[in-house]
Amino acid sequence: MKVKSTVKTVKPLRCTAWGAPVNGITGVHLFTFEPVKGGVLATTEESWAGPPVEADIPGSQSSLDAGLKDWVRRLKDTAETRSDCH
Repeated sequence: MKVKSTVKTVKPLRCTAWGAPVNGITGVHLFTFEPVKGGVLATTEESWAGPPVEADIPGSQSSLDAGLKDWVRRLKDTAETRSDCH
């Protein structure tokens, strides 16, 4: 699926937010970053709205949860494998 996102907020080393409409769903995604001892704590959240979401709230929540887990896994894998991060 191709998604054309619009960056909503960027605070370097603190947070990044973007949003996009996809198949009748408006999604907004936020990553926040907090320095902690030994690294950075990254958190993410996302919201979806629109008729397809309202038509299947449990299915939409399941898809949203799976997507968030995938985002976090990809961020972790990238951060841990990039040689310039160590």
